[in-house]
Amino acid sequence: MRYLLLALIFVSACAGAHDWVQISSDYESSIYFDREGLRRDGDIVESLLLWDFSSLQLTRRPVKPYLSATRLTRFDCAKGGRANIATTLYRQNMAKGEVTDVYRTPDEEIRFEWVNPEAPGGESMRQVCAAGRK
Repeated sequence: MRYLLLALIFVSACAGAHDWVQISSDYESSIYFDREGLRRDGDIVESLLLWDFSSLQLTRRPVKPYLSATRLTRFDCAKGGRANIATTLYRQNMAKGEVTDVYRTPDEEIRFEWVNPEAPGGESMRQVCAAGRK
């Protein structure tokens, strides 16, 4: 019940207006971060990332379709790490439409993992951390 309540709060918070800034794009998907929703606490910057897909994606069993996903992510800008907090899947592009599924990492399991600066996650971290300094 606690996780359901947290998920509903998270979905409600994400339902507002966003200032999506594109990080990268290719023929399969585009990745954005929400500049308006950035939160900073020292070296830690929290942001909502958005993956917007050009074709329908499917979850594992039970199979559920989605066209976009948001992930609340914390970046440790000094150490080069990230921690995924919650992911929400949406039936339509740009985090719109019916919510297909919500995944939340329990607080006791949130851990920062190293981010390869040359990988797409490194570009996400660079842009979010730079925006968090402004």
